[in-house]
Amino acid sequence: MIRSLNWSGIAFGAGTGLVLGLVLAAIAGGPDAATLAQVLIQFVAFTVAGYIAGRFSLVGAIAAGGFAGLFLYFGLAVIAIVAGAELGGVALVFFGLVALLLGSAGAALAEAVRRR
Repeated sequence: MIRSLNWSGIAFGAGTGLVLGLVLAAIAGGPDAATLAQVLIQFVAFTVAGYIAGRFSLVGAIAAGGFAGLFLYFGLAVIAIVAGAELGGVALVFFGLVALLLGSAGAALAEAVRRR
């Protein structure tokens, strides 16, 4: 199953989610934006990353969306750690699961649109 995934589509989805998240964060006010706005922006970015990955994937779209969400999350976590944010282990695991679920949900939406 892992070999049959479209890894370029997954990378494109994660990159698109990253760019979308950064653009929306800049529009919302950057690091000074409200915490709720930052969380909603990340939720949208994870979902879009999963949607794009699911759209490009012909086999295993849900898994591809989950991987795209996780890759985006890992990239954002590395950026946050390098920037000096203090992240606890529980928060890292929780938001990793959220990224996985939202990426998979975005891919499920792509599958539903494709079937229609």
